[in-house]
Amino acid sequence: MAGGGTTLVEAKLLNRRGIGIDINPKSIELIKNILNFESESKYEPDVKIGDIRNLGDINENSIDLIVTHPPYLNIIKYSEGKIEGDLSNISSLKKFCDELELGIKEFYRVLKEDSYCAILIGDTRRAKHYIPLSYYVMQKFLDNNFVLKEDIIKAQHNCESTPYWKGQAKKLNIYLIAHEHLYVFRKPREHEDLSRLRYSRKIN
Repeated sequence: MAGGGTTLVEAKLLNRRGIGIDINPKSIELIKNILNFESESKYEPDVKIGDIRNLGDINENSIDLIVTHPPYLNIIKYSEGKIEGDLSNISSLKKFCDELELGIKEFYRVLKEDSYCAILIGDTRRAKHYIPLSYYVMQKFLDNNFVLKEDIIKAQHNCESTPYWKGQAKKLNIYLIAHEHLYVFRKPREHEDLSRLRYSRKIN
């Protein structure tokens, strides 16, 4: 889910080996054009079409950092239903989270121990009710053995759609969703004691 390629630009500028994967060929074409600049970096990012649910060409325990920004359900459809597997075309909340979980399992597999996965995710509304998508996604990471290092709140101001939603908020009697969550998860070390970090449920 490399999107517009910002992370890969920064990786190139910082002389880091970057891998960019996106399911949309148009995104890959855009990213390659953006990365076509001179730098002193020894590494040119590896950019390719792919699916986070199957990172089979990446070895396990080989990645130092994952940075990703998935769609927020089907709010913005990146391929208008033309690309099979595009998460932005899924309208079912459960199916979206279940499909994203397949990617989370792959993140865990390829990430090195004691390394981090950062994901920017926001919430949404349906039928004038708040849908805490970010928390459902967070739980999927926790269910797959990640531990939460940080929850960084990203305030949203002056977005392109803000004027529209200000009008809708008054009309529908709702509040604007004015933030996103930047979750930073860590893959624990093998045999690490996590008893102080995890909530244990007792079933009677």
